[in-house]
Amino acid sequence: MTLVPFGDLNGDRQNDVLVRFSSGELRVYRTWRGQVFSTSTPRTSLGKGWNQYDVLTSPGDVNGDGRPDLIARNSSTGAVYLYKGTSAGKLSARVKLYDNWKTYKKIVGVGDFNGDGRGDLLAQDRSNTLWRYDGNGTGGFKGRVKLVTNWGSSYNVIVGVGDITGDAKADIISRDTSGVVWRNTGNGKGSFGARTKIATGWQGYKGVF
Repeated sequence: MTLVPFGDLNGDRQNDVLVRFSSGELRVYRTWRGQVFSTSTPRTSLGKGWNQYDVLTSPGDVNGDGRPDLIARNSSTGAVYLYKGTSAGKLSARVKLYDNWKTYKKIVGVGDFNGDGRGDLLAQDRSNTLWRYDGNGTGGFKGRVKLVTNWGSSYNVIVGVGDITGDAKADIISRDTSGVVWRNTGNGKGSFGARTKIATGWQGYKGVF
């Protein structure tokens, strides 16, 4: 399975989780405050055919309608698509944003990373340069901005986790190949500070979401 933390899709003020199964079906699970997320959690199918994507990530609200959106990359063509969250609690038909993003080995939704109220993306290319794509508020992204060169060559997971330091600025965590988890604290202006070790022994987890 692939899990995608997704924000509040159906407007009940509680965040939801997208789950893609090996069959290619994508479901949205409606989490309940204070209750365990499980197979009995209320859910809605969003259709099949989602195995065509090797990246599924939510940057938050990209088009300015107050609902979270989904970014997907086709594994064979590298094409990147936007699926907008709808008032019906589902996803709209896809819109192509880019023809070929195969040059990126990781694409991560990080929420509002630069403090302008719009969802943003981080993308790590195969030479380990890290780029930021700022959401433009109308369903797309501005031109990329270089953040760091020679960054994260040992990371097998990079996750946008929102604010985990309590400073109202979005942060990221990364896991390296030895199972160490690192935090980079966001500065609220589109970049982040030096990494801090926050956990060890996480190599036993198949995924970190």
